[in-house]
Amino acid sequence: MSVDIQEKAEEILIEGFCILRDQFPKSALEACNEAFAPILRDYVAENAENPNRGPYRHYITLPFEPPLYSPYFFDDDAVIAIASRVLGEDFAIDQYASDTPLKGSVYQEIHGDVGPLFHENPDFQHPPAILAVNFPFIDVTPAHGPFEVARGTHLFPKAEALRRIEDGDIPLEPLLMNAGDVLIRDPRCLHRGTPNHTDTPRPVAVFACLRGWMQRESRERNPMPEYVWTGLSEREKRVMRKLPRESSTS
Repeated sequence: MSVDIQEKAEEILIEGFCILRDQFPKSALEACNEAFAPILRDYVAENAENPNRGPYRHYITLPFEPPLYSPYFFDDDAVIAIASRVLGEDFAIDQYASDTPLKGSVYQEIHGDVGPLFHENPDFQHPPAILAVNFPFIDVTPAHGPFEVARGTHLFPKAEALRRIEDGDIPLEPLLMNAGDVLIRDPRCLHRGTPNHTDTPRPVAVFACLRGWMQRESRERNPMPEYVWTGLSEREKRVMRKLPRESSTS
């Protein structure tokens, strides 16, 4: 199914997000889920008493190695076209990580993922500077802790957006997504994670796309192995040019 790039870009600008259904191969996500399981197990063993995203919820950076790295994700025509339309053709990827609530997780506070671009004018309503590209490794039902978003709240000062949500003027909507679906969102759009009531971890990957002039040195990032970098397409090398790389040890 072809994607209307302009339509999806306008959805992001107006609603704060768009969803591409069945965009990535389900088999690629199944491989990711299998590869992620030991990473999650080891991380939880070390950090169970100190979860970094609330009770039983873990933010874990992902390695740029197959199958968690795949050109299906980072060299997708539609995703790159939408990011280029919104951010400019010189956009770059600077982050790859995951959010995983486990059984026992709770509702997060309603929040945005980025601070103001201009500290002296935090309520300035500028075009998107960053987009987050999310995709789940499993099918997410209401019981798995779906992402909830308050549509259009990136267009208001944060205090006003929170007030509108509290007053019931803007509802929080759960986004039910299957493995293969892709969510592209303005991270200023207010949202929250919800409880996972199942025994199955619910990993959702995210990579961040930002305008070419932006630099975020403080981000947690795994370096890309040289052998992976060498095998990238020229387009992938362009969009992933800001990521750290590690030298081959062979």
